[in-house]
Amino acid sequence: MQRRTFLKTAGVATAAGAAFSVLKHPRAAQAAWGDWPADKLEAMFPASRQASSVLELYLYGGMNAFDTFYTVPSWGQNQQRFLNAYYPETVNRFGNCGFAAELTEPFADDENGETVHLGPWVYPLRARPDIIDRMRVVVQRHDLLPHEGANPYALTGSRLGSPRLAGVGAAIQRHFLEQPGGLRATPYAYVLYPGVEFPTDNVRAASAVGFHPGSARPLSVTVDPNSQLAQLLARPAVAGRRDEFDGAVDHYLRAYQQRFRAGGKGTPTRAAARSNFEFAHFARHGADQLQSVLPADLFVPVDGQRCGEGSNVDKPSMQARMAASLLTRESDRARYVQWIDGGLKPNPSGGHDTHDSHVYDASRNVTHTMQALADIINKPGEGDPGKIDLDETMVVINTEFGRTPHRQGDTGLNHWPQGMVNVFIGGPVSAAERGVYGSITADEGYAQTWVSPAENRMLVMMALGIYPFSSQTFAVGDVGGGVKDELEAATRLMQVYMGLKS
Repeated sequence: MQRRTFLKTAGVATAAGAAFSVLKHPRAAQAAWGDWPADKLEAMFPASRQASSVLELYLYGGMNAFDTFYTVPSWGQNQQRFLNAYYPETVNRFGNCGFAAELTEPFADDENGETVHLGPWVYPLRARPDIIDRMRVVVQRHDLLPHEGANPYALTGSRLGSPRLAGVGAAIQRHFLEQPGGLRATPYAYVLYPGVEFPTDNVRAASAVGFHPGSARPLSVTVDPNSQLAQLLARPAVAGRRDEFDGAVDHYLRAYQQRFRAGGKGTPTRAAARSNFEFAHFARHGADQLQSVLPADLFVPVDGQRCGEGSNVDKPSMQARMAASLLTRESDRARYVQWIDGGLKPNPSGGHDTHDSHVYDASRNVTHTMQALADIINKPGEGDPGKIDLDETMVVINTEFGRTPHRQGDTGLNHWPQGMVNVFIGGPVSAAERGVYGSITADEGYAQTWVSPAENRMLVMMALGIYPFSSQTFAVGDVGGGVKDELEAATRLMQVYMGLKS
């Protein structure tokens, strides 16, 4: 083919013309993926209570419930258990870190009537009553002790090896992308990883798509000064010939598609691999747009310090800055950002996996991360357009497991999925829903009433108005309480776990 003929027939693809086949050829008379069935709408979060977006803070390594969001000061006194597992080190460290307040603060009663306090290492959130007033602490439990199994379960709600294992970002990306008029090259969902020193322990499950199409994959971003993303988005390999390169791919893609049309006419047969490539090519056309969403200044390092220790590359603050930018943009705004946090100075075991240095690591890393989170949330009346608003954005605090209620020899505080918590702040959670769902026993620290990681993931989807039941996501059997059908299951999620009555 002569160059002139090629350029005439190829051209530069437009967004409409380059759309991948799933969206280019929608199934007629069917709702978009994740829309609620008409006969289940009574269990849908009311539109006025839904969040527009979600920021999920995932504390990789295991956040201890007993000195953060589920503290009972009287438990384990004189026994070196629970909050008192390291006494008086905890008291001394709290003072030495400069926190001028009581060690704990009463929050709400659990399902057993036990008054749960907020512990020392979430003091930066305690200093913000506007945040605490919209906080719901949910007891969680599972049975996976290794990081390699607990991370995928906590991140996706599916156990390692399940073919449907997918990060909640995939469901969110797919839902908004497949809405009428939702096709765009910039993502709706992002996963922010903190850098190369961060061991995976299957944390990459956050970016998995399972049975979803490739177009549902959230964008994985390594938030590090040495990130190559900005350079890659500039597409240096094609330099100033982007249009010619994209036009060539457009042409050959169309020629390839023609081979799958019956008699050379009509709609081509569908194939997942071909659709995934089509969307990747469509997204590549939008590299300039994505470059404007993730400018180089979001990767500039910042200094951070807490409890007398610091780092000239403060990953939590960098991730918080990027999350706030993605969630508050005027255009191409994200609907979901997952911030995988390893702390200001990660423990050598990985992130918040504290073990025998628990007090020193948690007092530095958890408090620093909670401060970074608080700093990007608007205070009442503040109205900073670069910060998130809890009326619009729900914050989720999640982790793969907690820490044991007692020290295990030289190991210190070990992995403890038997009694842990996650937290929902803002969005559908108002002052009326503030409180604790579930309970943990005072004798052994086992969750007595709890939600599962799968139920946690469903609640995130429902907060954004996404139906949580499908062959790609969850089934009725993933919801506890002996529910009989999807309507009962969704109602339980909304009314019992989230406490949302209207």
